[in-house]
Amino acid sequence: MATLKEFKEWLEQFPEDTIVEVAIQEAARGLETWGPVRFKEFQIPFYEEGDGFEFYDFRNNPYVKPNQSHFGKCFLCLGESK
Repeated sequence: MATLKEFKEWLEQFPEDTIVEVAIQEAARGLETWGPVRFKEFQIPFYEEGDGFEFYDFRNNPYVKPNQSHFGKCFLCLGESK
């Protein structure tokens, strides 16, 4: 895992006009969790869930307790299954 700050620093090694693609696993049918992985261009979204990413914010969640590993953290997951 890396923080967003570390991820940004790592991204700085690539040219600014680099196209970003995200791996999406497409389910074979129904609720099956296996299928081919395809790379898609990442579209910058303006909402919390999208085609290729999910954002989870546990910082102010009253149901997450201090003894849980995700307490006070937020996660940006790239490459979701579809």
